[in-house]
Amino acid sequence: MKVQRPAQHKRRSLSRGLISGSVAAITSTAALLLLSKKDSRTALSAQNAVSHWVWGEEATHRHGLSVRHTLVGYGIHHASAVFWGVIYERLTRSRPLPPAAELLRATAFAGLANFVDYRLTPQRFKPGFERHLSTSSLAIVYGAFAVGIAAGHLLQQRPRRAADAPPLRS
Repeated sequence: MKVQRPAQHKRRSLSRGLISGSVAAITSTAALLLLSKKDSRTALSAQNAVSHWVWGEEATHRHGLSVRHTLVGYGIHHASAVFWGVIYERLTRSRPLPPAAELLRATAFAGLANFVDYRLTPQRFKPGFERHLSTSSLAIVYGAFAVGIAAGHLLQQRPRRAADAPPLRS
């Protein structure tokens, strides 16, 4: 096993986190759009609400497509997912797991992200989409985030060499 220096590891965590976080942003945004349509009758309400970081309370009342709210809201959501992706990659760097176990670990991590987002973060910097989603829909969005971050992480794992694989039983 190759030992990485701290600076190498930070760069690797950043690049891997960019990928894991981006996949998580895409999967959670897909869930967000579908569930926003179900819960608030418009697909973009929840996504637009994220832009309240920049535009304040008015953003939570914007329901249509706009650069000001939709694009800014997505940008904030994506950047936040990448932030969490970097942390995830940093924490999981030397412990590869099988896919089912990775999904379980990612689900626990998404629970941590939810706790930080809704219990530790000031109101101004909460995601905002909770204003347009039911509690169960919000849980599904974080579940989609977990699937995305696990998938992004697994996509970056190097294939196991035959010498590393467990012996086959006959």
